[in-house]
Amino acid sequence: MKLVDTYVIWYNNIYTCVEGQKSIILSGENKEKKNLASAMEIKQKNRKNVLRVIYDEKKISKAEISKRLGLSMPTIAQNLSELFDKELICINGTFDSTGGRKAKAIGFNADARYAIGIDITKNHISGVLVNLYGEIIYSVRVRYRFEESDAYYREIEKLISHVMEKGQVGATSILGVGVSIPSIIAEDGKSLTYSPIIGAINIYEDLKKYINFPYKIINDSNSGGYAELWHAKKVKNMIYLSLSNSIGGAVLMNNEIYYGDRMHSGEFGHMTLEINGRQCYCGKKGCVDAYCNAQNLSNLTDGDLGRFFELVDAGDERCKKEFRQYMQYLAVTINNLYDILDCDVVLGGYVGGYMEKYLDELRRMVSERSTFETDGSFIKTCFFKHESSAVGAALYFVDKFIDEI
Repeated sequence: MKLVDTYVIWYNNIYTCVEGQKSIILSGENKEKKNLASAMEIKQKNRKNVLRVIYDEKKISKAEISKRLGLSMPTIAQNLSELFDKELICINGTFDSTGGRKAKAIGFNADARYAIGIDITKNHISGVLVNLYGEIIYSVRVRYRFEESDAYYREIEKLISHVMEKGQVGATSILGVGVSIPSIIAEDGKSLTYSPIIGAINIYEDLKKYINFPYKIINDSNSGGYAELWHAKKVKNMIYLSLSNSIGGAVLMNNEIYYGDRMHSGEFGHMTLEINGRQCYCGKKGCVDAYCNAQNLSNLTDGDLGRFFELVDAGDERCKKEFRQYMQYLAVTINNLYDILDCDVVLGGYVGGYMEKYLDELRRMVSERSTFETDGSFIKTCFFKHESSAVGAALYFVDKFIDEI
């Protein structure tokens, strides 16, 4: 064997050994990192589960948390300590004694953080402040016609400051600002693909100068539907029908909003009720929006929807006639939705807030039209009678915060 061959074999053996050892070392390091990451994931999951139990129950003992989650008391104690440090939980009294010391009641601190919701319509701006339970701390609605201008966006900036001042919260407590708009928003969450009511194709970029918090633009009907889903919690599938000055909606499946392949699911306002019927703002004729939008009613009382329903209850013949016709078209719309998706239909928006006392009549009308046997109990009225879109927009940041703890 030549000397050079000996050197090559010798070098190769050394290289193989060294690289092999290096691989073993790296393998050990990777295994250690993987184990560390796994331990961190378990720890984070435990903390999230502990917080979720407290959040859902609002008031619970340490022992009950341990029992519910199957975790040891030391693990529970460690997680509680971290959540106390984050000011997300607090001691909320004690439970009745069962023979020993009274167990401390651990509660969720819903006022640890807040979120702001802004709802932009053609003629109004609404602002709400909600806590981590989605409870409205303060809300306000001002008449201000939409326009793409510095003056309009400064009005939004002032409204955010006003909501914070009235709610007595500082900037460090604000998670973000959700902005609800009557437009279809692309999958990127920034671009508008359809916005005939307010236009404002570049509204996401335009708002950057005026909102000093994380912010997100969200379709108004999806926001309203999400607010209802948040409140209901146990509802798996639901149709949210928004009956405002334009008609929209949201399809909620498996506790999530179904956006559709092109992000325009839930545009119920543009289903056809009458071929070549009334003119719709979209340019077509006979759309649901032309028959069921709130202005068909409020136009009889100078834009005051509350006054319209007062006159209906007082027996005003003109208002009663208009409302009967409105209910007929609404019943057809609801029946169509029920036939397609076979789930609860929640009436929201401006009109939805007034429908509780007329629900029995509406259910009867839908039942008479329905192909399938039903008492109409699937038709429900909204929990949020006012500002549901603003609330739903704010809840985006609340949900994100809870999920990321």
